[in-house]
Amino acid sequence: MSINVFLSNKLPLKKDNILSIISFDNKVEHNSDILITGVPSLNGKKIYEIWEVKENVKQLKYNNINISQTKDYLFGISIIKNSGTYEEIKLEIQKEYTNFFEFSKKNEMKLVKIWHYIPDLLKVYKNKKTNYSLLCEARENAYKVHYKNFNYPAATVIGTNSDKILIYFFSALCNKYKAIENSRQISSYNYPQNIFLERPMFSRAVSFQLLNEPQKQTMISGTASIRGYESVYKKNVLNQLNEAIENYKTFMTLDSTVTNVCRVYISKSQSANLKFITEMLDKVIGSENYVLLKGVICREELLVEIEGIMK
Repeated sequence: MSINVFLSNKLPLKKDNILSIISFDNKVEHNSDILITGVPSLNGKKIYEIWEVKENVKQLKYNNINISQTKDYLFGISIIKNSGTYEEIKLEIQKEYTNFFEFSKKNEMKLVKIWHYIPDLLKVYKNKKTNYSLLCEARENAYKVHYKNFNYPAATVIGTNSDKILIYFFSALCNKYKAIENSRQISSYNYPQNIFLERPMFSRAVSFQLLNEPQKQTMISGTASIRGYESVYKKNVLNQLNEAIENYKTFMTLDSTVTNVCRVYISKSQSANLKFITEMLDKVIGSENYVLLKGVICREELLVEIEGIMK
């Protein structure tokens, strides 16, 4: 397999073929080749998400982006100060999107997925918009330039308590690339305006395959308790988790031999329900295949979100 993503409580001894090491804590930081996302683990354990590839990885910088690169893959990280007006921050995010596209295009790669960790995600500005609105507007402006159809990258957006904005991306030299939607849900870019004034432009998942690799891999976007376009089970985290799992499982059935590495985000305190949440996740995903994290979801009423990588 060309890329192997797995969870471990230990750092790899040899890092020559490591595309990325991701850790989970309250701060946003990129030091010693480890990216800290600003979302802490809920069980208190130190755990790493490790992206391992076949080839040696080189490190470089493109404008403000720290990049890990092989001939087949790019992993790019941008950390932005969370300061300025609504329009100033929006333009800064839009600029980083442009950088992602430029560097991927230079290397003949396609953007597969983009992750966003945004402080105060649901903070309301004087214009009655939120930081999620800000992100959606910046993304839509960038996508108008680069997409003539709906083959958008997969995406995850999570709110944090950090003082920095983190956006990072994964691109691949794709022989095959397919944006996938979920039949249980309306495509995000077709949501009615009573849900969001702005259009959340992402695919529910993206599958890709390298030229000389027999196996496809799939990156799944953040998946919540949404049926059609409406939030369901608004006050019950266990019912929401079950609904999110049903949405997530629509991608698991693409390949009967699939295994998953998932991140599960819980918004608001759910200490009384953690035992039941972990039991459900252990049964469906497997205790070694997910990390449980604290983060804010894009709708106030949503309490849980799942994202993952199928291999």
